[in-house]
Amino acid sequence: MSNETMYTLVPSTNRGRYALDDPISGPDVTGGQPLAVLLGGYWIEGRVEQTSNLYTNERSGQVERGYYFIATDDGTICGLCAGMQVRRC
Repeated sequence: MSNETMYTLVPSTNRGRYALDDPISGPDVTGGQPLAVLLGGYWIEGRVEQTSNLYTNERSGQVERGYYFIATDDGTICGLCAGMQVRRC
């Protein structure tokens, strides 16, 4: 891993996105971006992807787009959420 700086995912001011550390000045996370995510005490390397039908909005019942994480080693998929610890790869 080339960057050892740890960031926290926060909701971005750009609707439907996440940012690193700060919603206003932190860079947004985008599809195709390589990241490592801290899961169960282990850093898992992979990339962020986006889909147009990730989850259903509880209020509206509409299918929403969203971002998720794909592990490089085995293709395991994990949803992203605010508060996750990540590193840039």
